[in-house]
Order: sequence, then structure tokens, then C-alpha cells
Amino acid sequence: MKSFLFSQKIYAQLALCSLVVLVTIWGCKKQELVAFNTDLSLNARIVKIADSAATTRIQVYADDTWEVAAKANDWLKLDKTTGTGKSDFLATVTSNKGNLPRSVEIYVKAKGKTDTVIIQQRGLTPTINIVDANMNAVAGTGKMKTVLTTNVPFEAIKRELVYKTAAQSNWIGEVTFDGNYMLINVAASTSPQSREAMLRLSYLDAMGTTVKDSILISQSPVGEYQNAVLKDFAYVKSLAAGTVTEDIYIEGIVTVDKGNPNTALNPNSPSNKHVIDKTENGITVYVQSLDGKSGLRLRMKTPGDHIFSRNEKVKLWLKNTIITKTTNPSTTTISDMPSLNVMEKVDSPTPLVAREVYMKDLVDNDVYTYVKLKDVEISVSNGSYYNINEGYEFRMDCYPTNIRDINGNSMYMLTNSGVAYRRNGVQVPQGSGTISGIVVYETMARYGGNIGKYAIRHMAQEDIQLNNDRNQGFSTVLVEWDRFRSELQTGATLASNPLTPTIGAGKFSHTDFADLNYTAAAGIYGTNDFNALIPDPTGAKGAVTNGAFATRGLWNTTKNRGGGIVLKVSTANITKQVSLQIEGFVAQGAPREWAIEWSTQGNMDAGTWNAVSDFTFQDVVNWTSTLLTQVSGYKVMNFNLPTAALGQNEVYIRIKAKNRNVGSPTSDVGGTYNSAVAVYFGHISLKYNK
Repeated sequence: MKSFLFSQKIYAQLALCSLVVLVTIWGCKKQELVAFNTDLSLNARIVKIADSAATTRIQVYADDTWEVAAKANDWLKLDKTTGTGKSDFLATVTSNKGNLPRSVEIYVKAKGKTDTVIIQQRGLTPTINIVDANMNAVAGTGKMKTVLTTNVPFEAIKRELVYKTAAQSNWIGEVTFDGNYMLINVAASTSPQSREAMLRLSYLDAMGTTVKDSILISQSPVGEYQNAVLKDFAYVKSLAAGTVTEDIYIEGIVTVDKGNPNTALNPNSPSNKHVIDKTENGITVYVQSLDGKSGLRLRMKTPGDHIFSRNEKVKLWLKNTIITKTTNPSTTTISDMPSLNVMEKVDSPTPLVAREVYMKDLVDNDVYTYVKLKDVEISVSNGSYYNINEGYEFRMDCYPTNIRDINGNSMYMLTNSGVAYRRNGVQVPQGSGTISGIVVYETMARYGGNIGKYAIRHMAQEDIQLNNDRNQGFSTVLVEWDRFRSELQTGATLASNPLTPTIGAGKFSHTDFADLNYTAAAGIYGTNDFNALIPDPTGAKGAVTNGAFATRGLWNTTKNRGGGIVLKVSTANITKQVSLQIEGFVAQGAPREWAIEWSTQGNMDAGTWNAVSDFTFQDVVNWTSTLLTQVSGYKVMNFNLPTAALGQNEVYIRIKAKNRNVGSPTSDVGGTYNSAVAVYFGHISLKYNK
């Protein structure tokens, strides 16, 4: 019995297993018998491609014939327009380097059904950057402006205005873009209350990335200047320094655009001497009298209060602003001025024209006015308008280019690091012409503090109208050393065979005819071509292996006098002004105070040596601890020789250390003289008028 029951259980289990096997086999065979079919399907919905030219294949699944076409475009091509069944097509795209990302839709149709694949090609990262965080509009109607940096077509940027309250809506009109500035029309307000709106800009690129920026626009209420009295510039300049308590206003012409990067000298940050604070450039405005003969500097309350455009006629309420002054030259600055004090600003009906003057004709009233200097040239016309090591760009903001004119006068042309054309790949002009700009008075600790009574700031590249060719200038080079070469012949002495000049005839030696080596290790040094135009012997650009000469032994302890260099030239048959140009700096430990003398005799310690001028060389920068009194490029100076030095067969010019005052690791004074430390000359020349 037990055996029978056991047998029945076995048979039942076998029967169940057989059924499972049959079902499994039947199921497998059924799957093999049913073929895959679809009207239409694609293997991708979005395909991302690099910005270079490329190809990509798209797989199509269909039972029958299908068609493919791309939305109208000029950068993607398909290798076919039709296909059958399971197949693919090839999409080829051109390069998109230098452009914003782009996308295009490709449509595939089969049996009345359409499917889509989107091809996205990478490109530039879109940028929208409104320089100002806020803009303060005047109560009157007008066009406001702010610098906008973007690589997105303005018409593709979404613009949204959000007003603070519904009652204040619709006072902002058309918003346009001229390539540099975003221009915003503002309706006049008669309300005693200010009003605000937020302008938001945004752009969604073809890759799905959104960039955006915004600016808060405020409009001032009508000011309390209905009873203000008009005063001229002379009256304002006569006021004492301090807060203006009188209810007065002035009329003038603005000479600089908001956003111009070359408006003012930007100081180093008080909290971090290695950082430039560019607020000064953002708040500085120059206004000249209606006749253009007197100028004032405005320092607005905030960069947002700078709402001016070049050649605007303005009325400015001065009450409660602050006057500061300098005495030599006599200048007046009006500070802490809010846009509320702008009574009116309209485009001037006449174009802004620079008054033409020679350097010798400049007077204190010309400071902060727009002038054109006549018959000028760059004293040392090498490199760029910004001849400093740009590795220090974020530590020092401005380079002073020395310029001279036909009358023998010289001054500095100032260029900030934010100027786009400061280094444009073209050597600065070598001929003469005109330079226009705002006359300013500035001190620069990196270049010895006092850089002269007047300097000039160009407002655009078009302000510098100089001939490129040296032959198209008022001056002739008598002698020039700007590439120092080792040409010591066998058997020659140092005294009889000094360095050969690049142009002209002359001799170059140490004041004591000692320690004047011609080897690269001791005397001839590498320097920089600041436009990377001049190839050195290795073929590289930017480095000039023989571009500077250095000499040591700058103090003769036995004779207790300074050492340096002596130039020997002839001025025979020259009757017009002769000027000396020097470019150089010192290493820390070398004397910083120098003197120039001339004589008709070569004896260093006898005869008559006549004073020409004193000057300072600054210590070259140190990256680890850059001081505010150090330079990252050469200092250029121009000096006139007296008429007595003309018409001489032999003229000796001595450039010597005046004393042993040297800089220290923490200051421009207080260091210890080191006889092994050198002075470096990048250029020495003598020029005279044709």
C-alpha cells in the first residue's frame, strides 16, 4: 500500500514537470514565431556634438519605407532623404568654433507617423554681464546708459521689466544696445518720490543653458534746485575746500563716456596692496566750461550715479557736494555728487572738438579739459602703449608713456590696463603728429611720485594720431642704443671700444672705465618686447636677448662719488634742440637717485661738469612682496641739453648715481647699498629737431 501511494505521487510529479516543460517549450517557440515590428522608432531624441566639424549616425527602426529631412539650416547635411526598414542616416555638421551653441530638428516620417531627433552642437559659452549693479536716472526725461558685455545678439536676449509698484509702471521706455552700451529711455518724473524697476536680461542657449543678469534702475525725485543760481567755473574754483553750502549750479560739457576704462588712476586696494580698486574709474567724470577753456573733475557718489555720455550738455546742482583742491597745479574736484543733483542733461547740439595747443601753452585752467597736443612723438617708440610685464596687471593699473614735442617739452600719456588697444600687436607709431585727451594731474608712486605738472589721458585709440614711420616726424636720431651688442675686438680695451650704437655714432662706457663687461653674464641682459613682435635669436617672440645693458659699481668709495655711464657724442653742425631719452630701472640695493651732467672734456674728476637734471630710478618689482613704489617695466624720461652743448666736436654726458640711497624689502628708502647690484638701461638715445 505504501508502495502504491508512493508511485502515484511520483507519477503526479512527473506529469506536472512534463506540463511545465511543454508550456516552456511552447512559450519559447511562440516568441520565435512573432517578429519585431514597428511603424517608426529612433535610437535617440537628442544628440550633442562638439563644436568641431563632425558626423553622427541616427538609427531608424521601421517596417517599411521612411523619409528624413532637416529643418532649414546652413550647417547640417544629411546623406540621404529616404530609407527602408531598419537602417540609419548620417548627419554631417560644420565647425561651430567661435559661435554660440546651435541646434536643429531632424524629422523622420513613416506610415503617417513623424518622429524627431534634435542635433545640438556646442560652441561659445554665452555671457551677459551688466557692469553696473544699479543705474540712477535723473528726474527729467532722457536716455541712460550702462556698459553691457555680451556675446549674444541683443535681439535674442529676453528683456523683462519688473516695477516696484503697479502705480509706478511704464516709465521706462525702449531698451537698445549699440555694441558697447545698453541704452534705456526714461520718462520724466514730477513726483517728490523716487521710483524703481528691475531690468532682467536672460538667454536660453541651444544646449539648454540659461545665462542672466539684472540691473536696478532708480529714478530720482525732483530736486530742490528750483531757486539755484547759475555760477561760472571760475566762481566754483574760487570757493574754499569743503562742503558747498550755497544754492548754486553750473553748466558744462561732459568730455568722457561712462564706462571708459581710461578715465582715472585706480589705486591699489587699502585692504590688499596686490589688488586694484577700479571704483575711481567708475565714479570719475570730467566737465569743461561751454567754451572749453576751464575744467572740473566730478567724483560721483557711486558708479551708478555716473549717468553721463560724452558731449552731453549738463546742469549740475552743487549744494551739499564736497570741494577738494590742489595748488600746483591749481585744480578743483567736486566729490560726493549724487545723480539727484543732475538738473538736466541733453546731447550738445555741436560736436566736441579738442582745442589745439602746444605743451608749453598749457595752463592750470586746462586741467580736466579736452585738448589736442600738436607736434608730439613718443620719446622711446618701442613696444606698446602699455610697456609693463602684464603678469602684474592686477597689481598695477597704469603705464605712463613719455611723449615729447617739437619745442623740447615732454609729459606723460597715461594708459590703464583696461584699455583694449593698450597692446594691439603693432609697434607704437615712431613718427610725430597729434595726441588728444583729457589733461589731468596725477601722482604715481611707482614712477617716483611726481610725474609732472600735467599729463594726458586719451579717450579712444583715434585720439592718438601719430605717423607710423620715423621719417614722418620732426626729429632725427643722433645716436641710439636699443639693442646692446657685444662687439669687443681682440686686443681692444674697454675704454677704446665701448658698445656700438644701433643708430648713429657714439661711445658708451662706465664712468670709471671699469666693470663694463660685454658678456651676457655680466653686462648684456634679456628684456621684453611688450608686443611680442621682435623675434630673438632662438626664434621665440617677446624675449629680446640683447635688449638691455646693466652695469654695477655705482659708487666709487675712493673718490666718494657716484658711478654710472658716460656717453660720448658729437653735436657739431647741430643748431637745434638736442634731447636725451633714457629707459631704465634699478634692482633693489642699487641707488635710486641719479644726476645727469655734461662736459666737453672726458676726464671724470677734472674739468667742468654742468648739471642737466636730477631724476629717480625705481626698484624693479618682486612678485613675492610687490611694493607700491616698484615698477614692472622701464621708466622712460626725456631731458633737454642746454644750447651750450650744441655745435661741439665732443660732448660727454654723464649719468651717475647721486648718492647711495637705496630701497629696502619694505620701502623705497632705508635699504643697504650693494655694489654688486646693477642699474639696467633698456634704451638710450639723443635726438634733435630736423
